[in-house]
Amino acid sequence: MSDVGSGSMAMRRLLPRWVALVAGSMVLAELLRRAGLPASALLGPMICAIVAGVTGQELRFSGPIFPLALGVIGCLIATSLPLSVLASILDRGPVFFAGVLAVVLVSAAAGFALARTGVLPGTTALWGSSPGAATPMTIMSASYGADMRLVAFMQYLRVIFVSGSAAAVTRFFAAAPAMPAPLPAPATGGDADAIAETLLTIAASSFLARKWRIPAGALMVPLVVCAALQDTGLLTIALPGWVRVPAYAALGWGIGLRFTPGIVRHALRASPWVVLSTLLVIAASGAVAWLLVLCGQTDPLSAWLSCSPGGEDTIAIIASTTPGVDMSFVMAMQTVRFVLVLFTGPGLARWLGRWIPSASDPGSHPLFSKDDASRSG
Repeated sequence: MSDVGSGSMAMRRLLPRWVALVAGSMVLAELLRRAGLPASALLGPMICAIVAGVTGQELRFSGPIFPLALGVIGCLIATSLPLSVLASILDRGPVFFAGVLAVVLVSAAAGFALARTGVLPGTTALWGSSPGAATPMTIMSASYGADMRLVAFMQYLRVIFVSGSAAAVTRFFAAAPAMPAPLPAPATGGDADAIAETLLTIAASSFLARKWRIPAGALMVPLVVCAALQDTGLLTIALPGWVRVPAYAALGWGIGLRFTPGIVRHALRASPWVVLSTLLVIAASGAVAWLLVLCGQTDPLSAWLSCSPGGEDTIAIIASTTPGVDMSFVMAMQTVRFVLVLFTGPGLARWLGRWIPSASDPGSHPLFSKDDASRSG
């Protein structure tokens, strides 16, 4: 059979599944919206994609769509981070950076505990516990000898738990049912020229990030470029709903479809400990958020979102769709921590790895070994 014929058969087989995924995502997103949950356009597609992934529907979300969706989120974040706002936030200095470092250290401690007790092999738990930069940390982990599948499982399981807990806390603290919150005026509408310029900037930034293979570039390059152009007056950012909502859905699908049956089977034995570790990190991050409130830095909801341990993109969507959130403070803390994890995470994992026994050590009894990895591959 020719490649064209086999490709056509695969398309006919997968097309109904994609239609079901899109339709189910739309229905669930609307139900979540009516229930008052923020970021329903993200959470609905994410939940449906997880179901599709773990049930073996063989759907893959490749190509430029996911990087472009991240570019839209990066541009959205840029609207909340003008230089004037960053300057006022940096005036809060020590408390702000203490909050950033506290979440990083709590996550590193959780990963070290999982690795030291042999729940996961080698430095896998250290990479999987980093509070942010999920995709680049997953990709880089393989180069340092970690099990990339387990790292991916830990990272994206954390993203799901953080997204769900952030949405639940937001629903609890919000005075009114969560409706789409008013973004800065340039981000919610704009004329055709402003929209076209914004989309062109996102596309060009995403292309450069892909061409230069910049770590986390799909999110960070559009964020930096759009923020710089906005602050110099060269760009008026315009992100209407028909741009933002599909990007939210694409992000949800991109996260959810990573949970394939193979990854779930491979991680099943360690999953109770991974879940417990994730919940403890979220709880500890909540304690850090409460300290920020006690120090008078921000309100409880903004503090919780700012200290949520990744991912920055999902928190940006939740914050932007929730009334009363200090989005500038939230995204400043999330972005600073994202960059910190991106540039210090590999070095921290290598340094802590010195105190972690390898699978070949007589006293080491990890739940996973290299033989396990090869059998489940």
